[in-house]
Amino acid sequence: MRKLTILLIFMFTTSLVFAQNQRFTYEYSFKIDSLHKENIEKEIMNLDITKEGSNFYSALLISRDSLFKAQFERGKASQSMVFDMTKIKQAKVNFRVSKDYPQLETVYHTSISANNIALKEQNKINWTISPETKTMEGFKVQKATTTFGGRNWIAWFTNDIQIQDGPYKFCGLPGLILSVGDDKGDHIFNLVGSKKLNYEPLMISSSMKEIFVTNEKFNQLWNEYKKDPAKNIKIMHNSSEMSDTLFSGPNGNPLTKQDLIKGKEQRAQESFKKNNNFIERELYK
Repeated sequence: MRKLTILLIFMFTTSLVFAQNQRFTYEYSFKIDSLHKENIEKEIMNLDITKEGSNFYSALLISRDSLFKAQFERGKASQSMVFDMTKIKQAKVNFRVSKDYPQLETVYHTSISANNIALKEQNKINWTISPETKTMEGFKVQKATTTFGGRNWIAWFTNDIQIQDGPYKFCGLPGLILSVGDDKGDHIFNLVGSKKLNYEPLMISSSMKEIFVTNEKFNQLWNEYKKDPAKNIKIMHNSSEMSDTLFSGPNGNPLTKQDLIKGKEQRAQESFKKNNNFIERELYK
């Protein structure tokens, strides 16, 4: 972390903050099961920043998308649409958050069943900045608090990095947010790394069509998914293009349509029981 501190100080004490694209890496620790808070999940998240805006997403989404695309292309070339899903490590965090500069318009991107959803944040985060300061990884940071998504949050930002951004939807402070977490310790983001990018990072799944919805529509789609979590598999296998497609299971044997539907329903029900402590609980009520 000492090397990280030296690198960041060099990068952001110059006047070239936005001359190059930057990637800030955060460790996201979360307790997704409210009944078993002793179980702490962790995911490495990227905050990619350009002059136009930022994207916050799981680092595993990059490798997942590239591996899936490679397998799809190999399948087309060999005329054998068999996907080995065991080779693709699944991200624990499947949402993405994008922000446009300088307005800091924030959009929450996720998927529900077969739908790619985009939800614009309607409420600006109102911060209360405290005079309290401390040192974090060599930076002088200042405390700020807010209430957002049904939780009370504590953030630590630094004026040494003049970027009014941070992990997830958190932004609008006079400096980069290095750490932010709710007062229950259920969801915590901590900066763990940074590097310059010699290319402009692309938005994840930017080629996929999204449906912009209201909070009410989001709730409706979420509850419909909970009632029929295998709906997308049923629709996919009713199409002529995918009707004969086989997927490779954990033991290497091909899975039928019925196997996929049953497996999806079982996994979804198990997931619903364990995943009940979302960052913004009102979105998934």
